[in-house]
Amino acid sequence: MVKTVKCSIYARNSSPNQRDASIEDQIRKCREAAHAKGWEVLEEHIYTDRAKTGTRMNMRDGLKTMMKVAMDNNCPFQRIVVDDTSRIARNTKDALNIFSLLTFYGVHVYYVAQGIDTTHAAAEEMITINGLIDSLHIRNLRSETFRGVEGQVLNGYSGGGRRYGYYSVPVFSGKVDIYGNPEADGYNLRIDPDQANTVIRICRLFGEEGCSAKKIVNILNRELIDTGTPKPPRGDYWGVSTLLGNRKNFRGILNNEIYVGKYYWNRSVSMRNPDTGQVCIRLKDEDKWILSSKPDLRIISDELWDKVKKRQRELKDFGHGRYMKAIPAYSTNLLTGLMTCSQCGANIVIVSGGKFAKYGCSSNSNNGPAVCSNDIKIKKPELERAVLDALDISFDSERNLDYLTAKVNAVLRAKFAQDRPKWKGVSLREQLKKTTKEIANFIDAIKAGLISDTVKDQLMTAEKKKKDIEALLTDAAEEAPAVPSVSSSVVGGYLLDIRATLGLHPVHGRGLLYGIINRIIVEPSDNAAKISVYCKENGILAGTSLIAIVPASHPKGRTHELCTPDDLAA
Repeated sequence: MVKTVKCSIYARNSSPNQRDASIEDQIRKCREAAHAKGWEVLEEHIYTDRAKTGTRMNMRDGLKTMMKVAMDNNCPFQRIVVDDTSRIARNTKDALNIFSLLTFYGVHVYYVAQGIDTTHAAAEEMITINGLIDSLHIRNLRSETFRGVEGQVLNGYSGGGRRYGYYSVPVFSGKVDIYGNPEADGYNLRIDPDQANTVIRICRLFGEEGCSAKKIVNILNRELIDTGTPKPPRGDYWGVSTLLGNRKNFRGILNNEIYVGKYYWNRSVSMRNPDTGQVCIRLKDEDKWILSSKPDLRIISDELWDKVKKRQRELKDFGHGRYMKAIPAYSTNLLTGLMTCSQCGANIVIVSGGKFAKYGCSSNSNNGPAVCSNDIKIKKPELERAVLDALDISFDSERNLDYLTAKVNAVLRAKFAQDRPKWKGVSLREQLKKTTKEIANFIDAIKAGLISDTVKDQLMTAEKKKKDIEALLTDAAEEAPAVPSVSSSVVGGYLLDIRATLGLHPVHGRGLLYGIINRIIVEPSDNAAKISVYCKENGILAGTSLIAIVPASHPKGRTHELCTPDDLAA
């Protein structure tokens, strides 16, 4: 009997503006193709991603779920049917990565539009070509969009984007589309009175009354919960970054010059991290900025604006400007980016720095108790020690120590091979070859009758240079430095106290913990915090769930207590 091939279907559309029917159309096409080939579609394995861009793999839950099922040993399907290569990925790198991964696990993909079957010998080349086409399409589309928006701005219209304090109105001049419907020439910004009053109030609280950004956010969020206003520019609640800006929104309300009638466009560019897919905003050179003076958009007076800027300079002079300069990649806090709040899901971060630094909920700290009630604060050393004790990372076994020693020596050998002066010999030999040729040319010139003091001097200089190079080559050949290596006892010495090692090198320590820990949940419990540590399925502590209890307030000399889930239940 011929075994029926069972298949899954994946569909995606990239924008909220696209019809939802686009997904259904893709699924219908995939069903027809599967039926034509005699494949059985598993209804419970139809995966979709609505309004998700193809350039960000980590934001597509449908694709991630499908990949997880495909990589399982008991995967129920042997094929994945997709309408078009661009539905899986918009660049060659991601497309080939998915192809290689699925092929390794024995699951093949059929792309309906291009007729590509990954069981075919030339599938990799065909995916590469189509990935290149998809990348060029995205690049050209971005370029055309930029050119069109730039033209709108130069003609005096809005360049798009949401700007708090304003709303857009279309401008018509009688043009119609092919169906006879009115077509806007562009859009102009108009002041929203309610939002404008909120902007003025924020600037006054900060510049005149001396309120901190946190205090302003707490005031606004309390009012938002009680009365439903004022609504924030985005999200459910006001945050400090809304006022001060961050890496994604570097301006913030207190820094946006549109409120004094200066309309900027093309100040920044979106850059996507090729590893994580995360988007970051970077400022362009000032000569590329487009500035338009729009007095009709002024909300803040010059006097109030100057007060805001003056107070920002004062805070910066006192060292409070670090908020805008913090780079998590270089954070000295071992657990940065690993912990989340059980109440609201926000990150647990350092909320009070200095000598007595404490971890706490970022949402509670930035947005106030009206948004998150988890106001528990835990001393940094206590929490970090509790998590490391719960993991109980140990490299005491001889087998692990030998493995680590071999890895360390491999790194040293690679570094030695990279740094050793072999390039010096190559360079000297090239110089010797060039000098020898120069000497031969001088000799030929003398033979041809070009005998002059200048030629003789140049010949003597070249011969001296040749001797010097030969001497340097001889010295380089005698250099034979030993390849560095370390013994297992040296490696073991560094690992005697892994906690101290990670504490001294938090940036590298986080790299180790990222490979072990999936997530850490911090939950308030009376005057203590329940710390739940969940390990990754493919890590050295695969699937382990650990719990630690850390007191929120520490009497002198008191330390954390560890317990098992059973102890906690008891």
